[in-house]
Amino acid sequence: MNTIECSALTKRYGAARGVEDLSFGIEEGEIFGYLGPNGSGKTTTIRCLMGLLAPTSGQCRVLGAPVVPGKATRHARIGYLPGDFRIWPQYTARQSLRLMAALGSSNDTECRRNELADRLDLNLDRRVGALSKGNRQKVGVIYALQHRTDLLILDEPTIGLDPLISQIVLDLIREACESGATILLSSHDLAEVAAVCARAAILREGRLIELAPISQIVRQGERRLKIWFAKGSQVPALPADRLPGVRVISQDSDTLHIAYQGTAEAVLKWIAGFPIDRIATPQTSLQEAFMQYYERQAGP
Repeated sequence: MNTIECSALTKRYGAARGVEDLSFGIEEGEIFGYLGPNGSGKTTTIRCLMGLLAPTSGQCRVLGAPVVPGKATRHARIGYLPGDFRIWPQYTARQSLRLMAALGSSNDTECRRNELADRLDLNLDRRVGALSKGNRQKVGVIYALQHRTDLLILDEPTIGLDPLISQIVLDLIREACESGATILLSSHDLAEVAAVCARAAILREGRLIELAPISQIVRQGERRLKIWFAKGSQVPALPADRLPGVRVISQDSDTLHIAYQGTAEAVLKWIAGFPIDRIATPQTSLQEAFMQYYERQAGP
C-alpha cells in the first residue's frame, strides 16, 4: 500500500503555476527523494499533502485517507518539518518543543527529545531567539522526530547545518525508516538524497520530469576522460562529426579533458591513433550528475 499518493495534483497561484498534473506514489517503509532546485514546486506539493494548501485540481491521499484542505489529516501520525520552520523566539527550545508535543496529542516525548538534542549537540535551555540559524534548524529536526510517527515529511531538513550534523540527520532518517516510518525527503542536493534514498522524483518548474531509481539518475550524467599526450606531441582537435555528444572541458599544451555520454568505445578508438602518456577517469560528482540530467531533461 502507498503511504502517499498524488493524483493529477495541480496548484496555481492566480496566473502563476505552483505544480502541474503531478502523479506519484510513495510506498510504505520507503525513503523517497523529492528533488528540484528552489522554486520547482517541492514545497507547494508538501503543503498540499499537509492540507495547508487547497489544490486547484487533483487529489492527495496520506496514510490511506484523502487530504482535506484546512483539516488535520491524521497529523498525530505525521512528523513534519516545513522548509520555513519558525518557532517562538521568546521561549527556550525545550519550552517550545514541549508545547508543540502537547499540541500533537502526546507528552511522552521527553526522553526522545533529550536523545535527539544530545546527538545534534543542541542546548535545549537556550532561548530560541538567541540561537544561530543552524541551531534553530536543529530545533526543527527535533520537532519532526520527537514523536514516533508512521510518516515523516521533511522539507530541506539539513539546510543551514554543517556537514557533520547533516550526516547525523541522515542517520536519524535511516533509523526512522528502520523503525517502520515512511519518509518523504525534499532536497535540492542529489548527494544527500542518494545517501538515504533508493528512488526519487525530479521536478522542473512544477512538473514531474523523472521518477526513477537514484542509480539510474546518476547514470544519466556525463563521464569524464583526461588524456595526457606524449611529450613533444600535439594535442589533436576533437572531431565533432565522429564523436557526437563529446565535448571538451579543458585543454592545454599536452592534456585534453573531455566529457562523453554512453560507452567510451568510440572515444578510446579515436585516442588510440595518437601517442598517449596516460589516461585518467575523473569522477563526476553526484551534484554534477544531477545538474547535467536536469538540464538535459529541460524541454521548452
